[in-house]
Amino acid sequence: RTTPKAFQKLITSSSNSYRLIASSHHNASDKYTETRLLSQASSMYNCNETAPSSTLIGQFSSPLSLYRKQQFSTAVARDYDSLEDVGYDQQPISKLIHKNNDRMPRLQALREQLRDEKRQQQQHHQQQSNDVQVAESTKPMIDYSTDMDNSILTDTHGRHHNYLRISLSERCNLRCQYCMPPEGVPLSPTSNLLTNDEIMRLVTLFVKNGVDKVRLTGGEPLLRKDLVPLVHSISEELKKSNATSSNLVGITTNGISLSRHVHDLVDAGLTGVNISLDTLSSDRFQEITRRKGLDKVMRAIGDSISAFQNRYGHVRTGPNGTGGSRVKINCVVMKNFNDDELVDFVNMATDTFGGDVDMRFIEWMPFNDNAWSRSRFVSYQDMVDKITNGGLPLERIIDGPNDTTKWWQVPQKDSTRIGFITSMSEHFCSTCNRLRITADGKIKTCLFGSNEKEVSLKDIMRQSSSDDPRQQEEDLSRVIHAAVQRKTFALGGHGSADNIAKAADNRPMTLIGG
Repeated sequence: RTTPKAFQKLITSSSNSYRLIASSHHNASDKYTETRLLSQASSMYNCNETAPSSTLIGQFSSPLSLYRKQQFSTAVARDYDSLEDVGYDQQPISKLIHKNNDRMPRLQALREQLRDEKRQQQQHHQQQSNDVQVAESTKPMIDYSTDMDNSILTDTHGRHHNYLRISLSERCNLRCQYCMPPEGVPLSPTSNLLTNDEIMRLVTLFVKNGVDKVRLTGGEPLLRKDLVPLVHSISEELKKSNATSSNLVGITTNGISLSRHVHDLVDAGLTGVNISLDTLSSDRFQEITRRKGLDKVMRAIGDSISAFQNRYGHVRTGPNGTGGSRVKINCVVMKNFNDDELVDFVNMATDTFGGDVDMRFIEWMPFNDNAWSRSRFVSYQDMVDKITNGGLPLERIIDGPNDTTKWWQVPQKDSTRIGFITSMSEHFCSTCNRLRITADGKIKTCLFGSNEKEVSLKDIMRQSSSDDPRQQEEDLSRVIHAAVQRKTFALGGHGSADNIAKAADNRPMTLIGG
């Protein structure tokens, strides 16, 4: 795990108090020395300037009012985390492999195409990493009280975040192996979760600063009783505040109870649904989810297609329904469990549902308590090989901006998109545009970021000392901006899947929201 060079951290709420802690490396060459940090803090709080870095510099019940009175701005030193050097033994190929090259077997052509694509991506990441290192030596410390002219949602790597994912519930009616332990996870009391009013306050602020896509997650979001009016409110806020036509409101669900709600949700403004399904076998479904329900999920897929067709005339986005499907099936792939079903999933998408769904295969990712193991990991390239070896030729198609998915299609069935989410083997962190808010109201800037980097927006809203809505919005904006500035370049600063698993400093997936 990479240790930050020097930083000041605002640790949120413990018994209605906030603590400002200064810490740094004892390194004479370090730009932000301990003396400078302690001197700045001591000038604010009249503390002993010579105190060690672990000393509590200040404790107070309302830091935001103190910011206003003393015009204090926390200087946040950015930690730039180097990417894992993953390299290849193979020599780079001298030209691109075209799909009609009949001098090379199709499988070998696909492998070479994947390798060349990965080599180009690594060169791009390396160049970005070099640019970051140059910028680090010249950029001043960020004063987030004045450096918010462009957007509070742009980080130190130039990434603007226009996609907000909000977890509505920590509870789930399944117990998927890759998500949580069999006994479940400790849940927050209902009073600690965001209310609809609090969610809408945050949505309004984020939309005002450029967010044009919101996805509702969980746990299982359909367990929230007031989901339909919430979707309607979010949809109306997006339409009111954005001049673009994006304004997407999506939901990610296990599909168990989706059929009962999908028509109402689409009428309320839902524009897309992602349905988790990891096997087409009833026995395996029960093994991986520790519950029954495969037939309910399959019915929900068909009902979702019908709901969007009734609302929009077709299930695909774009002119004349030529874009991606509003219904996506997500399958987490694990070795010796469901990696023998990839061809069956593709055939289901193309044949059973007539190409009206997008099929996405996801690399298994490490989270707390999901027993992630390299021995059961199936990479992007392995998945493509399994599908092509199974008799289904694939050809690469264009990905969208900020897309987390690498898209392919079966040539003879070109309406069906087959996607691969390659978070571990070929991450897409350089173009990340996502921020997350957990069900208990904390902003999480990276899916793999440690718990200590989370900041509670719920506590800021509930403990504000001001009755002025504009001042409350400014307070939230400052905290959100400071959190975004601390976002690391890749994989939460861990460098690799193995390091993420080893650190074990994150939440279980169900408490994040995906």
